[in-house]
Amino acid sequence: MLPRDTHMADIEWKQLPTPMWPEGSVMADWSGMILEASFEQGVPNWKVQRNMGKNALPALVASGTADSFEAAKAAALHMAEAELRL
Repeated sequence: MLPRDTHMADIEWKQLPTPMWPEGSVMADWSGMILEASFEQGVPNWKVQRNMGKNALPALVASGTADSFEAAKAAALHMAEAELRL
């Protein structure tokens, strides 16, 4: 079920551990989707994955780059919302 009127402030972003992810990387578990924002060679990146269950690896839904870190988080949320509407 898609939450209505989701705002960035409503998403609980958690820091990802370094050195597995670049410093400052964050993720959120939202409506069965895993949202991630990080940096690759200084470029903000985002990724959305669908949680496939307890012992399964998540399935990649979409990924991309953005102009800023906040834009990367917003893009991840937007794509997760779009995927849930399908």
